[in-house]
Amino acid sequence: MNKLSQLFKKKKKDDEVIQYSIEGEDIEISSPDNFEKGVHVTVDMSTSTGFSGLPAEWEVLLKSNNITKDEVGQHGQDLIQVLTTYQGGADRSQEVKQAGGPTSRKLAQLLDPTDPVELFGATADLMRLDEGSSGTVYKGIHRKTGDVCAIKIIQLKADTKLDAIENEISVMYSCNHDNIVKYIGSFSRGQDLWIVMEYLKGGKLTDLLLTTQLTEREIASICREVLQALSYLHKNARIHRDIKSDNILIGVSGEIKLADFGFCAELGDNKDKRKSVVGTPYWMAPEVIRGVEYDTKVDLWSLGIMALELADGEPPLLDLPPLRALFLIATQPPPTLREPEKWSEEFKDFLQNCLSKSPQKRASADELLSHPFITKGGDTAWLVSLMQTVKEQ
Repeated sequence: MNKLSQLFKKKKKDDEVIQYSIEGEDIEISSPDNFEKGVHVTVDMSTSTGFSGLPAEWEVLLKSNNITKDEVGQHGQDLIQVLTTYQGGADRSQEVKQAGGPTSRKLAQLLDPTDPVELFGATADLMRLDEGSSGTVYKGIHRKTGDVCAIKIIQLKADTKLDAIENEISVMYSCNHDNIVKYIGSFSRGQDLWIVMEYLKGGKLTDLLLTTQLTEREIASICREVLQALSYLHKNARIHRDIKSDNILIGVSGEIKLADFGFCAELGDNKDKRKSVVGTPYWMAPEVIRGVEYDTKVDLWSLGIMALELADGEPPLLDLPPLRALFLIATQPPPTLREPEKWSEEFKDFLQNCLSKSPQKRASADELLSHPFITKGGDTAWLVSLMQTVKEQ
């Protein structure tokens, strides 16, 4: 069996045990046993940490992140939620199962039966571009069309969360927008899944920030393109949940496209809010950290953090450990520009509209598209010469 649709084959179901065969290896999934009662942490200022019932690993985290007893006294309940978030938060795999909407498709339905090696060549013939936690990205040429493609290859294992992969591919499959990376197809070969997308020669927006100080007009033009992608997603009841410069790609003509839909969620008719804790800590909205229900407005907070990233070269709090950053995002006023005197009042107002701690007061993507800061942004053709300069450097 070398096709992904045949990889996981249900064999038998009894009252409490389900058996699966994975490439000839039987795995039993039984009901959980040996439960341990969960800890109950409360604020107790009579203790050395300010908490009672504190697990040992949490005490280590508090000390290593320089969280003081005074801070516990001021923000104890928020800190408990931040620690919960940092330790793993909600079960994302369960949420993906519940997120299936009208565009949701099973992975087997999305697979092209063609052997990808016939279309793109063997892995050894491909150019490695990037490597992440989920897989390796290569550059390849489609032998039938001649198109240059980006190919993400994921090695599937027994513990691979297929639901999450199904969700990511299903979202890309159903998206059709100029500011969203174009999906080409998915293939399987042995234990590998190949996800093929359009290739964007300019690479990640993050790479430009390493050598370039962007002007306000340039920041406005980038934010406008991302807002257009978010407006499209939000109108289709989707939340991206991981907006940051790393997930913005640049095309050969200066196109700006949103990528990486691994955290994307679809809002159903009966559930217009989410509670799962996903995203990247420094760009994460306060309501996500607190574990309360949230909606599409979390993407606008992350966009505001990305705008600060474009202006200052990095997001706020990046020099802090993730846990302390999460704590400060949840409990302190919204971040601001490092040197506000260098920037216009329009830019500052735009940031305030993105970075309101109250989601109800936060602007929507469509509202922000008509903001004076955004409307002064020009086209993105300037990125072509900038990319060339960066390449020469």
